[in-house]
Parts: sequence; C-alpha cells; structure tokens
Amino acid sequence: MDPNAEIIRRYFRLSDLASHDPQALSELIGLFASHAIVKDANGFVADNPTKVAAFFSHFFKDNQELHHLCQVMTGPDHSYRAEWAVAGRKSSGKLFAFHGFDTYHFDQAHKISALQVEIGH
Repeated sequence: MDPNAEIIRRYFRLSDLASHDPQALSELIGLFASHAIVKDANGFVADNPTKVAAFFSHFFKDNQELHHLCQVMTGPDHSYRAEWAVAGRKSSGKLFAFHGFDTYHFDQAHKISALQVEIGH
C-alpha cells in the first residue's frame, strides 16, 4: 500500500469529521509538514504552520457538514492527484456540491508539503 495515497484518503476522511471533532481537525493539520504550502481554489495561500492551521480552522467553521468521495492517482514529478466530489452544508445552512482535483506533494517523512486545490475542472 502506498503510504502517501493512504494519507490523502485519511485527509478526506478527517475532512468529513473536522467540523464537529476538534481531534479530527488537529489530526488533519498534523498531516502537513511544518514547511507546507496550501493553495486553495480562490487563490489564498497558507505558507507557514500558523496560516495552515488558521486556514483549516476557518474552513471547517464555515463548512458545518461535509461528505467527500475521492479517487487518488499518482501524478508527474512524484506528485499525487485526487479527484474528489463533496456535498456539504455551510454554517448559514446553505447546501452545496462541488467537484474538483487536489494536487499533493510529500516530504521524506510522508507529510504533505504542498496542496493545490482546484474546483470545477
């Protein structure tokens, strides 16, 4: 079993729990290297541990319920790509659904060193 692919699957499982489970949120943030860079689909960049933690804390406060499906593939240059679909509920109660792709890079310790999120491709 590919450890990096399993980490991506775990990332999505934890994402489904993190809105209501502080331990899941902490575990999700712990999947990232201290030097990780996260780029969301709107162009926001979190490039240090404090910004990464704040990004996910805000994201899961705004998105109160999430249900993901994902398929992980190996990409070029030792990267990984996950095709995903999500249905959810915003803190306002509004329902939503998106489809997209994430690109991941990992360090030697199997921590996520880069994540780029793309929606609607």
